[in-house]
Amino acid sequence: MELERRYRLLLERHGNGDLSRRAFLARVARMAIACGVIAPALTRFARPAWAAPSVRYDGFGGYSQEAFDRLVLKPFTQKTGIAVTQGSYPNADVLLAQMQTEGVEHYNFFWAAQEITPIQVARRGWNAELDEQKMPRLKDLAPSVLERSRKQGKGKLLAVPYCLSGGFVAYNTKSVTRDEIESKGFNILLDPKFQKNVAGVDNWQQRMMYGALQTGQDINNITDLDAVWNKVRESKRQVLKYFTSGAEQTALLSSGNVVAADAWFVPIYNLMKRGQPVDYWPRQGSYVQLGTMVALKGSPLDALYEMIDILLSPEVSFALALATGNLPLLDPTKHEFPKDVQAIPGYDPSGTFAGYRAFEPVYWEEKGLTWQREYARVMARG
Repeated sequence: MELERRYRLLLERHGNGDLSRRAFLARVARMAIACGVIAPALTRFARPAWAAPSVRYDGFGGYSQEAFDRLVLKPFTQKTGIAVTQGSYPNADVLLAQMQTEGVEHYNFFWAAQEITPIQVARRGWNAELDEQKMPRLKDLAPSVLERSRKQGKGKLLAVPYCLSGGFVAYNTKSVTRDEIESKGFNILLDPKFQKNVAGVDNWQQRMMYGALQTGQDINNITDLDAVWNKVRESKRQVLKYFTSGAEQTALLSSGNVVAADAWFVPIYNLMKRGQPVDYWPRQGSYVQLGTMVALKGSPLDALYEMIDILLSPEVSFALALATGNLPLLDPTKHEFPKDVQAIPGYDPSGTFAGYRAFEPVYWEEKGLTWQREYARVMARG
């Protein structure tokens, strides 16, 4: 009966297009040989099947990828027999450029920390079409998260949301008081008092967003671009260094040479866990965004669905959150979040994230190419 059930599942997946004819026949052949049946017509398909298939996963490296490997990828391989080849990248722009150069067919799944990234992938025609019916654990996510994600894909999921992160202003509590940062707000990053003791993200989107906030503009409806670019130039004169990775950000804030920085949730969360004199403002973040798992066209989606089933299980979601600082997107009205997880930046007990500032990814993707070029010119010439 078990063999019959497995056969029917394989046949269904083949019929749905998730399994190629060759892969279907190879798995049937392996089942037959395991039962002692030798079918000459099938053995040619069985031979390549003895080697475990593999998929590729790309993340941001460091402790976040180590945790993902331990909690998700290794259990996935143990469950499915599918090996995972891993890569890493510093930011989405670099990864998309690599895919363009090397060919998207060399990649399968990757973690996108920014909501703009799945839209950029879809605009290039690189995204796989996901079947929500094969991911039953989606029902455990906060409804607002799925609504937001489907809106970006015009009713369909472009990627699978699973964590929340974002940015805020981090500061050294030995050098900056809470009252001072409350009074100066985002403009503390431009305060002459802290010149060359400030750091920030070397990313066009973050630099423009903070420029908009410092000029009192809506980040999703910037009307005075000149004022924003002037703030970007002012920031360039102010900083000790712009960073491109969480490790570099952590090193700068740990050194004591940087007393304020626009920073990402995860490195600051981990610095605070280690007892470093660091705090952050505002409590809801300067922005939040959904982290997603992106699947590329031609990838084995049955493998993705197995991986998502592990990833979205509450025990794995909470463990991954505590290991990395990325808040899980499970519905807090259905799942009781441990106290330690509730302490992670961005936690909202309602699961609605009402009042949280967020990028409108369609708006930023449409403006992105022009603004990236201008950002490069500003960074080069000032």
